[in-house]
Parts: sequence; structure tokens; C-alpha cells
Amino acid sequence: MLNEMLSSTAARHGSRTALWWRGAQHSWEELEAAVRARAADFRERGVGTGDAVALMLPNGPDFVASFFAATSLGTIAVPLNPGFTTDEVTSALEGCAVPVFVAGEAQAPVATAFAERRGGGVGVLVSDLDLPAKRRDAPPSQTPVSADADALYGFSSGTTGAAKRLARTQANLVHEAENFTATVGMQPDDVILGVAPFFHAHGLGNAVLASAASGAALAIEERFEPRAALERTRQLGVTVFPGVPFMFRLMARVGGPADLEALRLGFTAGAPLTREIFEACDKCFGRPIRQLYGCSEAGSVTINLDDDAAGTAESVGRPVRNVELDVVDEHGAPCPTGDVGEIVFASPALTRGYQGREELTREAFRDGRFHTGDLGRLDDAGRLTITGRLKLFVSTPGGKVDPGEVERCIVSHPDVEEAVVVAVPARGGAETVKAVLVTRGRRLDGDGAVELRREIVRLCGEKLAQYKIPRVLEFREEIPRSATGKIVRAKLIADQTGG
Repeated sequence: MLNEMLSSTAARHGSRTALWWRGAQHSWEELEAAVRARAADFRERGVGTGDAVALMLPNGPDFVASFFAATSLGTIAVPLNPGFTTDEVTSALEGCAVPVFVAGEAQAPVATAFAERRGGGVGVLVSDLDLPAKRRDAPPSQTPVSADADALYGFSSGTTGAAKRLARTQANLVHEAENFTATVGMQPDDVILGVAPFFHAHGLGNAVLASAASGAALAIEERFEPRAALERTRQLGVTVFPGVPFMFRLMARVGGPADLEALRLGFTAGAPLTREIFEACDKCFGRPIRQLYGCSEAGSVTINLDDDAAGTAESVGRPVRNVELDVVDEHGAPCPTGDVGEIVFASPALTRGYQGREELTREAFRDGRFHTGDLGRLDDAGRLTITGRLKLFVSTPGGKVDPGEVERCIVSHPDVEEAVVVAVPARGGAETVKAVLVTRGRRLDGDGAVELRREIVRLCGEKLAQYKIPRVLEFREEIPRSATGKIVRAKLIADQTGG
């Protein structure tokens, strides 16, 4: 299905621009040829139906080509954070047959180390991020691919151990792309700024897949730099900008008054859009920034397209097309309008559950609906506002952080008795990681605390991606608990701003 979606778009818009990259333009015909070339590379390396193709790439044309090449063969694309360590990659790909690992030059050492751990059988393909060269001997894939075939392994963060791996089918991803683009009215004349990381559900769904479904050009930025993003938005007449709050905050700070005349839809996901950021962007760009609510399990769920952007700035809007959403109480009954409850929804883009996590799947996926663990309320107009969460992951600019993963890393230090990780506010409406520690009697007077902090940061740096390393470390004699023994996390969150 994904291959047909891309081929249909290429047939309609063949010579039009599909990708902007480093000052060059690539047409839909060129992109389709690159997909065929990369698929031929995969076949030569023994990739077969049901295998997994690891993609550890910064944003670039080869991510797009490799993703669609993998899914055209009936294989499963596994986008990985380019900042992952070898341990994190090994955990993410546990149980997967991975004949090919596509990595950027900076990520090649991790890919090679992973291949060595597997003891052979994993071919590392080092990419320069550009489109794969066209090959005359690369015909379209003839592999029949079912709509129900798994196409993507994604990862959902939580507090119940390691990140939960989930599979989404060809049909799930096509539904996501078509429903999102129809909801926001995306057209072939649109230009999407592809600066949100493509390995993440936000960048993949609302940039890569949205472009392929609608024919809109995708202007790819390898990494976010505020001045460059602002200039590219002006220069190319970007009309759709999927970002995160801290991106827009930094752009407003460096941009000065700048009327981005072409920008019709700038929106954030992944963290709350604060009133401060909304007003700064409105003043600087002359355009309101909206909020989208989504998740790895289903992609986009709601988006705020309200005419009264300022009056509804805190809302994440109404459901996208074909998503049914409600707010329910602890018994699963719909809450009265305005009351806070758990957000649940049904969507044709929704995964069936978490791999190897049957109990969690039964808990979260009930009666055809996904129980998100997020808290919110609906107003009279059906607009959703997020008020909190039952899940305790930390929404950093680098990605979602599982507190349990960081806690396990810290307590592996011989002088740490207990560790609890919580989210604390950071600048720009994001969050940072704070760890509260109880030691095994180690003296922390004088330089002792300073040295232990260094040791813990060094330990985390060896095992975890940079964005997961605690920015705030606090030592206590004991962890506060309720009468029933539960950790009282609210008492661990100091009134402070993280860096």
C-alpha cells in the first residue's frame, strides 16, 4: 500500500519537486528511481519479506528512499535515534532479523559494533544522506505486500521498563497519512519543512508520509538550527512547518519581526505549547502556531485548526479525520463536558499492541480503543485540552525518556542504593531529566558529592543517549513515600528550571 501511494503520487507529479536538499531539487520521478535503487541494494544483501531494515540516519533524502524501499519489499523499517548507543540499538532490535543496517557516517561505528555483536549476517550500508544513485537494473518491486503486513517498528516510551516496541502495518501508515493530509487540507503546492527528526513519529508521519500522500514538496534539514530554519522557511516559501515548541521559541528569539507570508500552518507536538511561546511566535512571525496531539501508537490524533487561534492556544484541537476520541473516568464511562479524565481513542492508524508485552497490551488496548494514559478534558465544541498524564515519561527536546531506563542505569553504580527519575520544567515549555538518589553510606561532604555526580553522569553517558542523561542530580537520605509505600514524585520535583 505504501508503495502504491508513493507510485501514484509520482505518476501524478513526476517532474515536480519532491525534495529540497542542500540547495538542490529532486523530482518525484527521481525519488521513485532512488527507491528502486535502494530496494535493489537491499535485495542484493539478502533482505526478504518479514525481515527488519534498521535505519539510523539523520534527516536526509536517503532516509525517505530507504524507508519506502524497505516497505516496498514487504520488510519492516526500524527508524532509530541517531544518538543511540550500541546498547540501546541492541535492545531496540532484540528478536529482529536484521540483514541490513543503513547508517549515516557518524552512526556507522555503532552500526558496525551492533553487527559484530550479532556475529555476522548484518550488512552495514553507510550513507551520505543524499538520494541513492539511479540504477538501470532496478525495476519496481514485484513483491506482493498485504495491507496487514507490518511496515514499521516504532517505540513508545513509558515507565514500565524499556521502551515498548510496536508494529504498525502498511494500512495503518497509509490511513495516518491520508487522514492527516485531508484534515489539514494539504495540497501539491504545499512545501513542508522537514526538520523534525524523521526517526520520530512526528517527523515521519507529518512530514515524510504527508508529503508522499499529498504530493507536497519536502524541504529537508539535516538538523535544527534556528536561523537556518527561519531562512529556509522564508526562502522556499514553506507553507507547513511541523516542529516542537523549543524550535519555534528559538526561531522567534533570533528572528525579530518577520512576516512569514507563505506559512499557513505551523504546529507543534511532543510537549505543551506554552502561552509565552505562542505569543512570541504570533508577534514575530505574524502567524499563530498550533498544537497537534499524537503518539507513536497511531500518529496524529488531534490538531487545533480553530479560527480563534489565540483563544484556543492551549487546546490540541479536534480529532483528525476517522479518529473517534473521548475522555473517560476510572470506570471507562465518558466524562461530562469540562471534566478531566483519561484520553481514549479509536483510529484505523492504530497499532494492535506492544510486542512481547501482552499484559500491557491488554491494559492499554480495550474494546477497540487505545487508553493513552494521558489526562485531558473536552469543551462544548469538542476541542481537547491536555491537563496531565498518568504516564511519567520525560518530554525532552531530544525525545521521550523512560525514567525506569535511567533509574536502572544509575543504580548499577555500586554506591547508589536507590534512584528515582522525574521530569522538571525546562526553558521553552519542554522538560529535563532529574534524578534523586540515595547512596549506600558514601560520604558526600566536601568534594564527595561533586565526584559522585561526575561518576554518575559518566556512567549514563556510556550507556544512554545524551538527551537521557540527568541534568539535575539531587542526593537525599530517603525517597518520600505514601502510607501505602508508593513514591510521592511530587515531592521530588523542585521548583526550579532545568538547563
